Amino acid sequence: MEVLSGMDIKIENSAVSLGKFDGIHLGHRLLLDEILKHREFIPTVFTFETCTNTSINTSRLIYSSKEKRTVLEEIGIKRMVLFPFNDETKNMMPEDFIEKFLVKKMGVRLICVGTDFRFGKDRQGSAGMLKAYSSKYGYETKIFNKLSSEDGIISSTFIREKIEHGDIQCTNKLLGRTYFIEGTVVHGNALGRRLDMPTANIFPEKEKVLLPSGVYATTLILKGKRYPSVTNIGRKPTVGSDRTVVETCILDFKKDIYGQDIMVEFYEFLRPEKKFPDIEQLKNQMELDKKQAADILKKLRL
Repeated sequence: MEVLSGMDIKIENSAVSLGKFDGIHLGHRLLLDEILKHREFIPTVFTFETCTNTSINTSRLIYSSKEKRTVLEEIGIKRMVLFPFNDETKNMMPEDFIEKFLVKKMGVRLICVGTDFRFGKDRQGSAGMLKAYSSKYGYETKIFNKLSSEDGIISSTFIREKIEHGDIQCTNKLLGRTYFIEGTVVHGNALGRRLDMPTANIFPEKEKVLLPSGVYATTLILKGKRYPSVTNIGRKPTVGSDRTVVETCILDFKKDIYGQDIMVEFYEFLRPEKKFPDIEQLKNQMELDKKQAADILKKLRL
């Protein structure tokens, strides 16, 4: 996927969906699916480099920037435009944004937005304004209502709450894919190797919303291949860690993967994180965790 940033860009023939896209949940996918339908245009996501909107806590994101790109590429998006959020762009009049950026810089042919999308100085621009100017500038606008589930309106805020409360099944359903954490495998304390259960340790991005500390049935994706695994999120109380770590034991796997990028997908909670009296009891519990995870993943055909 091509990633463009700043004001000095020049692209053509764009089918554009505009928004913050934290989570890229089922509601967002309505917009993205629509731009993907129009094969005569290039499916493009417009979002912001940084968001200083105080109504959004930017330290609590469902996806890190890298993870967001991963999901967009999975869906089939070909371009992402990162629009700077600074004094110049904050004071841009809505029509100037439409004419000078969307039309002249992005060559927009189709715009898909939600009903609540706002832009321009003092958030004066709206989805309705985009539609009102469509005939003047020669593009089509499609506006989508918010999507609802049996639990209520689907939103990133709602999904963040589900993640923090450990409701994995609901989270995965609303995201339209399995909740995951990406990272580069780093060296730990080598305890797993001493126990003949080598683990892959990654540190999640600080702004990422995490599931509650505990042990989960997971799969680990390495170089496009999926492996059944069991994962602990937390600070490893038996041996101690000074920061939250995502520690994954791949079932029946002994290769060295230090320094490689992995994705860990979460399916079911097994137990809370616990401090054990000694290493032997920890090893016994890890064996039980592996068996339970294997049974769950087998039922899920993973």
